[in-house]
Parts: sequence; C-alpha cells; structure tokens
Amino acid sequence: MAKASIVTIPNKILTQKTTPVEKLDGEIIVLAQNLVDTLDSASEPEGAGIAANQIGSDKRVCVVRQFFEDPHRPDRYTYEDLILINPKIVSFSKDTDTDWEGCLSIPNVYGKVERYLKIKVKSTTLSGNEISFSAHDFFARVIQHEIDHLDGILFTSRVKGKTINEEGLDRILRKEAGH
Repeated sequence: MAKASIVTIPNKILTQKTTPVEKLDGEIIVLAQNLVDTLDSASEPEGAGIAANQIGSDKRVCVVRQFFEDPHRPDRYTYEDLILINPKIVSFSKDTDTDWEGCLSIPNVYGKVERYLKIKVKSTTLSGNEISFSAHDFFARVIQHEIDHLDGILFTSRVKGKTINEEGLDRILRKEAGH
C-alpha cells in the first residue's frame, strides 16, 4: 500500500474529534493499511501507535503496537499491530503511572503524562468483529494516547510539568539509568 505523510501541529485536524466508522468498506481497509505502512516507516523516533487524524483522515481508526520480548534474544522485541476501529475504553484501574511520552505529530517534544495502568477496551476489527480486551502497562498507555488522538486531545495537554526536547530526555534517561 502506501506510506502517508504524518500531519504535525498546528494542523487543526489533530485537535478535532474523529468521526465513527459506520461501514467497513474499501476506504477503511486502505486507511488501515496506510496507517500500518506509515507506522512501519516512522523512525527517529519510532512510533508505538498512530491514529487516522495523524495522516489527515477524520475516521475513528488507529493502529497500536503490542510489543513482546523475544524469548531467544532478551535484548530484542517483536511486535504485533492491532487495528482498532471505533475503539472505546470501557473500564480502567484506579492505579495510574506517570511516564514519558512523545508523539509523531509533535516532533522533538516529550513530557510526563499520567495514564491508567490497566484498561479494558471495546473495538471493531477490520473483519467487522466486535472485540473486548484488557491492556496493561505500556500497551495501555499507547492505547490511551491513540484514543486521545481520536478524541482530538494531544498528549501535551496532559503533561505534568514542562515538556523537553529529545536531547533533554536522553540526558534524564541516562541519569535515571545511572550513566
């Protein structure tokens, strides 16, 4: 399929609520593939998810990456892309965590965002099946970030404290790791 250009701030589509998908047709299949292809090509930084409005579509569709440790190489990971159509968080834990986030649509800006540690999500798959699943930790964070996009909410509006650039983030992470 095709890699799309990533929409960046201050484009207004990023702060507008997306439109629910009413019919799974060829347009939605192409959109989903374009989201996967665009996420695959994202580097510097890599993305963990992408929402339709980040490539200029107003449809309520996103792709999230679920990462898994490679059992044969603990220093590497594999992932599976999950296409979510009309996703909705139906429940969440009381427990939260505040951690660093960035966004492909807001280059070189990072900030600490509080998110629920566990969530339950309902969504439609590309084949039209209704699914319900639980997500926790980083995967839950990614889903919440992407659903925020679909609701027209940028992570910067949820940042606790100040935002920093990539160089500042690298310094902080090295310091936290004891380097």
